[in-house]
Amino acid sequence: MMRMAAIGMAVFALSASYHALAMNNYDDPRVVLSYMDKSLDGSRDILRLTTTVDGNTHLAFEVKTRAEERNPQPGDYLLLEISQGRSHQLLVPIDPELGDDVLAYEQELAPGGGIRTLAESNLKAGSRNGVFRARRVPRGVDFLVPLAWIDYHEKIAFDAFTIRGQPSGEAFLVAEVYDQAGKGQNERRRFSPITLLNNLCATRK
Repeated sequence: MMRMAAIGMAVFALSASYHALAMNNYDDPRVVLSYMDKSLDGSRDILRLTTTVDGNTHLAFEVKTRAEERNPQPGDYLLLEISQGRSHQLLVPIDPELGDDVLAYEQELAPGGGIRTLAESNLKAGSRNGVFRARRVPRGVDFLVPLAWIDYHEKIAFDAFTIRGQPSGEAFLVAEVYDQAGKGQNERRRFSPITLLNNLCATRK
């Protein structure tokens, strides 16, 4: 009887550890976990956004989708949004045939410091266009952001989207938002860049 009780306690402890780990995954500043949406084409369905340190010079934001692009649409893009004082949008075409050049745009933050909606919005050309790079990975893209570009005095927040839109002069018109990595969250998580880098460097040891 005592042995059965001990086994029961062990199973309970393992279950509690599992749920605690799952909760920590969603609280981890290094990652934004999404959920599968099979109503979307696989290349438009974001599964996760993760961050790593690339060498000693860049922060890599990896956007993973459920599947590779099967029917390329020229107006479909992966979009990384970084909020630090302003909202910065980095875009790469989903279709690899259209290249890996990063388009950089900006938005003013909404009153109270909130993030403006992307749907049917005009993004203005960013002042640091050219300092960002991207590379293709299986079912996604790594956005490479220079560590020197980050403002370490401002809290940072980030999210990823799949969208349809097109450049228009010096701006970019977002016509439709297909998916968002952090959809369903009441508010965007913000934290110190030092906290993020400490977590990333700890996992490299």
